[in-house]
Amino acid sequence: MLSKKYYKKLAEIFKNGYIESYKHTLENDPNMTNNVIGSHIAEMQWALIDFLKSDNPRFNEDTFLKAMEIDLEKLKKEYQ
Repeated sequence: MLSKKYYKKLAEIFKNGYIESYKHTLENDPNMTNNVIGSHIAEMQWALIDFLKSDNPRFNEDTFLKAMEIDLEKLKKEYQ
């Protein structure tokens, strides 16, 4: 079973992946209508969440998802 520090690090890695995918998409599509990279990251994220829940029945999916939240409006403003 993984410790809390590993959950935090995994969430940080996914959050950074999402940020980079949004940046890449914003460069090519300011309306964010087609974030293919983000979609692939989301598929991996949900597979990881399923694994983490099976590994630890006390795993808190909501907390993990919250740790990956991004202020997309702020990010959009930075790239306009």
